[in-house]
Amino acid sequence: MIRHVVAVAVASFATALVLSQPGLALGERANADVKGRDGKDIGTIGIIETMAGVLLTVKLKGLTPGSHGFHIHETGKCEGDFRSAGAIYNPLGARHGYLNEEGPMAGDLNNLIVGAGGDVEAELLSPFVTLNKAAEESLFDADGSSVIIFEKADDHQTDPEGNGGQRIACGVIVPAK
Repeated sequence: MIRHVVAVAVASFATALVLSQPGLALGERANADVKGRDGKDIGTIGIIETMAGVLLTVKLKGLTPGSHGFHIHETGKCEGDFRSAGAIYNPLGARHGYLNEEGPMAGDLNNLIVGAGGDVEAELLSPFVTLNKAAEESLFDADGSSVIIFEKADDHQTDPEGNGGQRIACGVIVPAK
C-alpha cells in the first residue's frame, strides 16, 4: 500500500512539473506521408506529443522484408535521393546511435521490422524531440524535419547513419490538420 501511495505521489509530482512548463505541446499532432524513391505512396506516420516525448505510429506497405534504419532528419524536404532531408536531427551535437557512448542523436529511432508481406505497423517513442514550437528540440523549427527509412538495419553506433545504406523512403513532418 505504501509503495502504491509513493508511486502515485511521484507520478502526480512529475505530471504537475511537466504540465507547469509554459508552451507544453501535450496532445499536439503531426503526420508524415511517406513516399518511396519511385514517388509512390507507401503509408503514413502519425506523431503525437506525450508526456514522455513524441509517439510515432507507423503504417507502411511495399517495403523489402527485414530490418530498416529509421530516423528523424533535420530538414523538411524529400527530393531526389532524399539527401535533401539533411542529416539526422541533432540539435545538441551528439554522436549517432543508442550504442554510442556519445549518443544518441535526437533523431535516432529504433529499426523498423518489416514482415514477409512488406508491411509494417509499429509504435515508437522518442523522448528526445518535441512538437512544441518554442523548444530547442522542436521538429517544427525554421526548415522543418522529415522521417527517413534506410535500405538496411541501423547498427546503432556507426556515424553518421548507422551503416544503413541508401535512403529508400521519406516523409515531411507537418502539423496535423
